[in-house]
Formats: sequence, structure tokens, C-alpha cells
Amino acid sequence: MLWAPALPGSASTAFIGGVLAAGLGLGTFAMVVLAMWITSPYPDSGPAGALRVAADLWLLAHGAGLVRTETLAGPPAPIALTPLLCALVPCTLLYRAACHALEPPEDAPPDTPGPAPRPAFTAMLGGYLLVALAAVIYAWSSPVRPAPLSTLLQLPLVAAAFIAAGVWTADGRPGFPAPPFVRRVLPTRLRRWFTRARLTAIVRTGATAVAVLLGGGLLLVGVSLAVHAGTAQDAAIQLAPRWSGRVALALLSVALLPNAMVWAVAYGLGPGFTVGAGSLVAPLSAAPDRPVLPRFPLLAALPEPGAASPVVLAGAAALAAGAGIAIAHTAVPRRPPRVGYGEVAVTAVLGALLCGVLMTVLAYASSGAIGNEALAGFGPPCWRTGGAAAAWTAAIGLPGALVVRWRRGVVRAAPGARDGRAEGGEAVLTGWRRVGYALGLAVAVGPEPAARVVGPEPEREPEPEPEPEPGPGPGPDPGPEAEPEPASEGSRSLWAAMVGWFGFRVPGSARPAPEPEAVVYEPETLPLTPTRHLRDDAAEAAEPRERERGRHRPPKKRGRRRGGAASDWHEPSARRHRWEALKDSGGGLMPDFEPREGE
Repeated sequence: MLWAPALPGSASTAFIGGVLAAGLGLGTFAMVVLAMWITSPYPDSGPAGALRVAADLWLLAHGAGLVRTETLAGPPAPIALTPLLCALVPCTLLYRAACHALEPPEDAPPDTPGPAPRPAFTAMLGGYLLVALAAVIYAWSSPVRPAPLSTLLQLPLVAAAFIAAGVWTADGRPGFPAPPFVRRVLPTRLRRWFTRARLTAIVRTGATAVAVLLGGGLLLVGVSLAVHAGTAQDAAIQLAPRWSGRVALALLSVALLPNAMVWAVAYGLGPGFTVGAGSLVAPLSAAPDRPVLPRFPLLAALPEPGAASPVVLAGAAALAAGAGIAIAHTAVPRRPPRVGYGEVAVTAVLGALLCGVLMTVLAYASSGAIGNEALAGFGPPCWRTGGAAAAWTAAIGLPGALVVRWRRGVVRAAPGARDGRAEGGEAVLTGWRRVGYALGLAVAVGPEPAARVVGPEPEREPEPEPEPEPGPGPGPDPGPEAEPEPASEGSRSLWAAMVGWFGFRVPGSARPAPEPEAVVYEPETLPLTPTRHLRDDAAEAAEPRERERGRHRPPKKRGRRRGGAASDWHEPSARRHRWEALKDSGGGLMPDFEPREGE
């Protein structure tokens, strides 16, 4: 481009990246709208009108409000309800383009550095806003035009936020110095506590709680739609009698499904949401009536007016409890380094606060107006929703995190934690023994069996190896005995896997076999094994022949190695003794030749 400096390492690549991200977003919406316009049997306008609708939807996906000038009542009607699934398209394109903003141009030399983060951010934001300005000018002459103030505030803010996140990721996620007012208020020791690892744990804890809340909201919406399936079907048939209109209605319902999930979360946490001016849908709300609403499939999932039933209250309580349990479980790391109770408590509380902030942003983005008077307010109150999310998750997650930390610390601190035993044979968490076995949790085991004294311990001999074939020399000396491999853990049941998610030690599907009884031998009587008798007889039989040949060697003193076995089993003299004994027992059938000694 002519106005972008063509210097290596400049921000021209970032500027072009912003233009391409905006163009791809507009092209995505234009392709969908043009497909609906082509398949519609009664289009209201030409392709230019369809492209203006695509530009309006692209601006609405950034949070910018629209104004519908042609209404039956006369005054213009605002449209400020943003479909969150539509917002996913430009936000993802912005972030992905910003992740490559610091790369040098393609025609630059290999060692050329890319642009600095700040110039790249400014250049990409400028290119994106340039295309947005062209889209606003193009859509200004349509019956649904952009609202000037909302477009001026919302669109640059959303674009700047996601471009900054992408550039920060491309720069390696560096840290930022604390602002001056933070340094004046917080002491140095407290500021140094917030390391990268702790901040990562806090973000992970808060994001997990938000994911659990949204999953619970989706479940509530799905159950409610299944209960009111007949009403939703009648609304869809009345709005779109032809298949092309039903496809467009299905796409709009899917685009608004994330909004319904956030509304269900606000309902489960207690604040509820509004479906028109002067109405409130909440578990404890006793509003007898609501304003007349348009027949839309998703609105059929609204609960009945009045107080909620016990089943609905149980579902709302389960939603809040699930987020608190997620906070408790995520705040305690599963692997070392271990953290103390204070750090776990702070992580749980800050994660709950982050969950509240994120839910505030989502509640604000999912609400808005779709008309005047009764349709002027739709969605949950953002501040109350965020406050309820932070309060519920902190109230349940803080004590839960301390309990999980205590439970994992007890199991890890025990010397025999893997076997569920503590030092001295005492069981871990003996007070939980019956409850643990009733729930399938191996939190306690019985004491170890006492040793039984029966006599002296016999001298252990190694396993007899097969006799070597006659050949030029003795066989190779086998290496040390390999340690036995631990038995593989049995397959786990679904219940055991679900319970193990909460931090308890879950055994395998098969109950472990009891440990063998320990035996202690006394030194008075030492039993002789058949192997020792065979070896001694072979030595006595071979001794006269070796004395006649002049190469008799006195037997070496038997040493002892680990496990009490004799160490002279594989020595050359022992091999000769065994070979002579084998020839004597063969009755003269064995060939008479001397085995060669190994070097």
C-alpha cells in the first residue's frame, strides 16, 4: 500500500493484517446473508440491500447498536442485543491476526526483526478501523443503520482488546510493571507474592468456574426446551412456514443460544433476567404476569410465571454448587510443588472474584434492547449477576478448597500413602473407613498382620538354571536379578473415575489381594534345601578325580549376597563340580572331555 512505508521490520504487515481480518469478517457475514437472500422466495430488496444487512450484522457482532428507522409505531426502534455466537467470528479473526503481527515481512531477509509491539498494535488497529469506517458509511443508507454513539465507543474498544491480547501473546506474554497507585497502596512483599505461576493458577481457577457455570446454563436451557418442545415448534411454524425461512430461523436461534446460556446462569444464581420492561424472571420471583412477547423458539424455554418449583430450585442450587466445587478442586494443584493453606485460600477467593468479573462482562454483552417500551430491556443485570457469581463461588469454593488441600496433604504426607497406610501400620483416615468403603473410596485400610515366628530363615538358593550343552566353554554369566514389575492397576469403573475427580484415592475395580503373612526364622535350626544336597554330593564325587589330576582346589568360603543365596554358584569350580556330577550320574554315556574355562 502506498501510505505504508516499505521498510523491513516496519508495521506495514500489521496494518495489512488488520485490513484482512476485517475483510474476512465482513465476507463471512456477507456469504451467509447472500445465501439466505438467494434461497428466499420473496426477497424484499436486491443484492445491495443484502450486503447492507451483512454490514449491519458485522457491526452488531462488535457490540455496536443499530437503529431501525421504519417501524409501525413511528419512532425509530433500537436493536442492541448482540448474538454472542456472531461475536465469535470477528473476535477470533482479530486475535489470530494479532498473533502474527510481530512477524517481519515475507520478502525481508531471514534475520530481519519484526515490528515492536506498540507500533504493531497501533498499525493493526488502524487498518481494522479503516475497514469498519467504510462499513458504517455503506450501511448508513439502509433501513437499519448503525447507532453513531454506540458504534464510536463499542467497536474500537472490542477491536483494541482482542488485538492487544494477540500482540501480547505474540510477544511471549511478558509481565507488566505495577502502576504507581498500586505501588503506593500495596507493600512490596504483597506485590512480590503475585508471581506468574500464582497468577496462572488464579486465572485457571476462575476460567474453570465460568466454564462450569456456562455448561450448567446450557443444561438448563436444553431441559427447558425439551419440556416446552411443543410451544417452540408452534412458534417456529408460525414465524417461518417455508423451509428457507426455517433455516434462517434456526441459524438465528443458534446464534442466540450463548445468550440464553448466560441468562440461565443468571437465573440459577438468583438475580434472574428481564424479558421486557417491568418484568423479572428469577427463582424466587412471584411476578404474576409478563408483557406480551414475540413468538420465538428460544423464548418458549422461559419458566412459568410465579415462584419456581422445587425441581427448578434444586437445579439452580446444583448450578451454584458445581461452580463452587470447581473452584475448590482447581485451586489445589494435583502435583508438586505443594502449596499451603493460605495460598490455597487466596487462590480460591481471587478465582471466585475473577469468575464474578467474567460473568459481569458476559451478562453485559448478552443483554440489550430489541425495540421500544416492552421490548426495551432484555437480559440479566450485569452487576448483580457478577456479584452473585463471586459470592456463591467464594462461599462454597473457599471451604471446599481447604478440605481438598487437607485431604491431599494427609494422603501425601503418610509414608505409605500409595498403599493407604501410615507409619507403624496405622490406617490413614481411620474415622472415614466405613463411609469411604460405602462410597467406594479407599480412604482407610486395616492394620498390617503380625509376624509369625516359625524357625530360622533358610539360606535361599537361586533358581536352578538348565545344564549347559557340552561345548568349548561355559555359558555366559547371567546378569543381576531384575526387579519384578509392579502389577498393573485394574480397570476402574465409571463411579470410581467420577469419585477420583474429587481428590480421593480410588482403587481398581478388583479388590487387592491380602498381603502374605510375614515369617521370622530363628537361627537354631537351619533346614537344608535339596539344591544344597545336590551341590555337596557333586563336590564330593568330583574331589578324588581332581586330586588325581593335580588341580584340586580347596572350596572357597561361601559368601552371602542379597537374599541369603551363595555367591559361588556361577564360579568356574562350581561349574566343574556340577559337570563331573552329571557325568557320573550318566553311567558312562557322557563323552569324556574337559570343559574350557571362561576367560
